[in-house]
Amino acid sequence: WYRDLQHALGIGGPSAFLDKTCIHQVNMDKQRAGIKKLGAYLNSSDEMVILYTDLYLQKVWTAYELATSIVLKETDKLHVIPI
Repeated sequence: WYRDLQHALGIGGPSAFLDKTCIHQVNMDKQRAGIKKLGAYLNSSDEMVILYTDLYLQKVWTAYELATSIVLKETDKLHVIPI
């Protein structure tokens, strides 16, 4: 609703979700809670940009994030940038 309010008021800009900073990297309970919310965030996202390294698919949530994005969005809305 916050995004809709910003749009209606003509304020704000694009938002971004950085899983490296938004998904807790150490505390497993916090990590699990963040992962559970990924589907909802991806569903409300317009596009997905992946900064790809060899480590990207080694974490379960990044594989889930990619698979969910492919199911929910058109593949032209998925951008993979090797780094």
